[in-house]
Amino acid sequence: MRFNPAIIIFLLIISSCIFAQSSKDFTVEILDGEKQSFEEIYSEGPVLVNFWALWCTPCLAEMKALDQLYEKYQSQGFRILGINQDTPRSLAKIKTYISTREISYNIVLDPDKTLYEEFNAQILPTNILFNQKGEIVYQSTGYFPGDEFQLEEEIKKVLSKE
Repeated sequence: MRFNPAIIIFLLIISSCIFAQSSKDFTVEILDGEKQSFEEIYSEGPVLVNFWALWCTPCLAEMKALDQLYEKYQSQGFRILGINQDTPRSLAKIKTYISTREISYNIVLDPDKTLYEEFNAQILPTNILFNQKGEIVYQSTGYFPGDEFQLEEEIKKVLSKE
């Protein structure tokens, strides 16, 4: 199997652009009503931004694993910001789901997809890990059971550099 050098160069350029990005500051309203700027959130430690929706089966499967990672590393400053992509009509369902599943990390609503588009997300779930400087250090899309092990390694790396 031969690889086209142009494709390899293109992929290297794209991946370097992704990892060279830094965050833009914005303010979010957490599901409990508290408002925080993204800069405040990542200045406390690394933060994983997770785009998800109730209709997305892989997203729901991933949430349990993400909550376990949050519980394990929150004492070291690690945060998760779950950004929901459902419509405003689903607010009651979202609150009920978060409550019954005892998800302990912060959830934000993005019904008009503003943040989804700002972060150039393409599919759900999308995870973007930021270091304490607000720089993207890891990104993944989709979810299969076991993906959380790679994510955990990335979290450990960024925590060790903080």
